Amino acid sequence: MKIQSLNQKFISQLIKITITFLGLVLVAISCSDTTNQNEAMADGNELFQSYCSICHGKYADGRGNMAGRLNTPPMDLTTIAKRRGGNFPDDEIFNIIAGRDKVPGHSTNSDMPAWWDTLKKSEDISKDKEVKQKIKHIVAYLKEIQKS
Repeated sequence: MKIQSLNQKFISQLIKITITFLGLVLVAISCSDTTNQNEAMADGNELFQSYCSICHGKYADGRGNMAGRLNTPPMDLTTIAKRRGGNFPDDEIFNIIAGRDKVPGHSTNSDMPAWWDTLKKSEDISKDKEVKQKIKHIVAYLKEIQKS
């Protein structure tokens, strides 16, 4: 009887410890995701301010210092989702920034460069994976600043 009672207490304690441990792991993962998201947003904002704001404006409203000198006026990037029924098309915006999808003002023969190659050169990045991550950070930043 005593051994069975001790085994039950041991198992009960083991379950409590396991649940506590799993809870701590989940909190750590959640904090890590938030930190990664915050870092991505900060990097995206920094890249946007460095490369995009000259045309699209500090607040991404299309009112950058170069806006009046461009053949195609820069778009207000804070209303991308609004213009698409409330949906922000991450992949489409990624492809436009990277230069994969050609839209007015965005291509190798227009005012805005294809940022895939430009970021590679200007940020001295040798790996495509890193360029992809930088552009994803810009997309995350743009998604965050959408107006309703």
